Amino acid sequence: MPPIKTVIYLDVLLLTNFALTLLFLLAAGLLAGVECRAGRLLLGGAAGAASSLALLAPEAPDAAALLYKVSTAALTVAAAYGWPGGRCFARLVGWFCAGNLLLAGALLLPGAQTNNGCIYLPLSPGALLAGAGGVVLAVQGVLRFLGRGGGQVFPARLTVADTALDVRAFCDTGFSVQEPLSGRTVVLVRFGAVQSRLPPALGTYLEQHFAGAAPLPVPALGVRLVPCTTVAGHCILPAVPASLCCTGSPAGQARAEHLYAAFADLPPPPDGWEVLVGSETVSSLAHG
Repeated sequence: MPPIKTVIYLDVLLLTNFALTLLFLLAAGLLAGVECRAGRLLLGGAAGAASSLALLAPEAPDAAALLYKVSTAALTVAAAYGWPGGRCFARLVGWFCAGNLLLAGALLLPGAQTNNGCIYLPLSPGALLAGAGGVVLAVQGVLRFLGRGGGQVFPARLTVADTALDVRAFCDTGFSVQEPLSGRTVVLVRFGAVQSRLPPALGTYLEQHFAGAAPLPVPALGVRLVPCTTVAGHCILPAVPASLCCTGSPAGQARAEHLYAAFADLPPPPDGWEVLVGSETVSSLAHG
């Protein structure tokens, strides 16, 4: 009796894995506390769908297959979330892989086939998507029951000196700073994360300031010095007028106006944020 051959339809394979990748990327973001834009999420889904084509390739050694799976998982996460910092990126990749393994383990049935680290399950696309959706719902349920630790990184657009910067903002409920003369709310910006995107004059001034060569503000740039106290001690930070627009869900295009953006020379944090905001600013975005 000749062996039974499995027929795999390419369009079904790609579309199913595209949808599965979207769900697992969303679950990874929920667990890591990171959001991404819809366009980047679709790009990640496309990368995940393309990686599933290894199922049709000649079988590779186990070590090569493992390397392929890890590298394509990292590329898929990078396509969706970019580089939010080393630790945060590692968490995203880890949760993305865990979601895939959870689905494969939960739905492993007789007749399943593997090749190059990819698994083919004898299930309809609907059953696969329902299983993946169940994983995402389970993650959301756990987070709602246990609560979310710490703040969450969300995509935003910071406007300074008539220049819009797409950034990752992080809400810290313990952060509350005001510009002393105007009383306006201050958001904290990591200078190194936005330095190359700032207007040349402002970027040069800030570079000189943090090098100790420009101690006084420049009126033409609208710079003011803002006192700030952190766990590291007391410091004076240069700040300029700014506005912040939330570009991700659920706030849509809500905007917080009349802010000051204070720049600090800080190393990349674990969560990969570029702008630190307080609860007052987030409240303005939520009701904008």
